[in-house]
Amino acid sequence: MDIYENTYESTNAKRLPIIDWNIRFFGAHMQTVSKEWVVAKEFHHAFEILIVLEGKQETIIENQIYLLNSGDIMLIPPGVEHINRCISNNSMTYFCAHFDIDEPSLRIEMLKNCELIYSPASPFYQRIKSTLEKWFDMLSITDIRPVKDKLQIQVVLFELLEIFVDIVSQNQKKFSNSSMTTTKYAKEIADAIRSNFKRNYLYNEDADKTIHIQPIIASLGFSPNYGLEIFQKVYQMSPRKYLSELKLQEAKILIQQPDVSLKEISNLLGYKNLSHFSRQFKRWTGLSPTEFRKNSIK
Repeated sequence: MDIYENTYESTNAKRLPIIDWNIRFFGAHMQTVSKEWVVAKEFHHAFEILIVLEGKQETIIENQIYLLNSGDIMLIPPGVEHINRCISNNSMTYFCAHFDIDEPSLRIEMLKNCELIYSPASPFYQRIKSTLEKWFDMLSITDIRPVKDKLQIQVVLFELLEIFVDIVSQNQKKFSNSSMTTTKYAKEIADAIRSNFKRNYLYNEDADKTIHIQPIIASLGFSPNYGLEIFQKVYQMSPRKYLSELKLQEAKILIQQPDVSLKEISNLLGYKNLSHFSRQFKRWTGLSPTEFRKNSIK
């Protein structure tokens, strides 16, 4: 049982939600590049947000070409391979940053509802641009205050995420009643998977760490095939992939706690040995658990 469940006994208590998120922010920089500049095909395990400040950029995603003029903003989802190149007659100046939040439902809704490009004609453009400009201003700070600067950077990131939540909310209103029902059923499955994950992995060290998806779906009154179909339709991933996202989220949170050994984390998350856990974590993030821990406590 969650230790927080018994904290309040009064049924009249007003509660703020428990926040159990891990935030990553990295690779933020402003740069002026020549007309020959090109970045070979790459992908990131995080969102990339980019704004062209001067000049023009060509971005190729899945063999489709996108042209970004001065002022255009692009949000590249995690795992999407892309090529960026300058197509200005002279130089190009841009700003980009990478961010990630270990809240599966928010990440999934952003993937489903956020646009790839936000131009000045987009209704949310000015809010996004104004928020990014706060990061621009921080690049000129000469009085370095490591802790305070990191807090301010994170405050701006939360402001940006709030904008994307508003975008998600607006687009969700377009769903029909039938799709709302489908979404409700898929969320029930996601909640059941999350509940089983917490019970089996986090709150009971002696529990069987194997979670079988189909019995969970069946326990909610859905046929396994129907449950798998609606979950994939709503979340754009399989229930098994969703479970992996939950494990990754928890692994990142635990790794940032220096008093918990990597071996303990490996055992808690159900891996046979530390080597297996390390290989899987590196496939998820591109970093070993040791590298991730070192980076997170800088």
